[in-house]
Amino acid sequence: MINVSIDREGCISCGQCWGDCPDLFVENEQDGKSQIAEKYRIAGKLDEGVAFEDQEECAKKAAEECPSQVIGVSPPAMGFDPF
Repeated sequence: MINVSIDREGCISCGQCWGDCPDLFVENEQDGKSQIAEKYRIAGKLDEGVAFEDQEECAKKAAEECPSQVIGVSPPAMGFDPF
């Protein structure tokens, strides 16, 4: 499991992350920017979430390939429990 964050202000709405990891990243219908899919959000935040083992590779790929470099991935904080 890894934490995923998006700097939504810097997002250019290119859709790269939606293609790389469509279950984790989705387009916000109101502003067209990327956001974390609802079921993976931390505390309901659009810009913070968790990628479980089966999504770690695609989350890292999305972060690496993001043209505006607004996606961050990091280990979860000590004691973090997404449930």
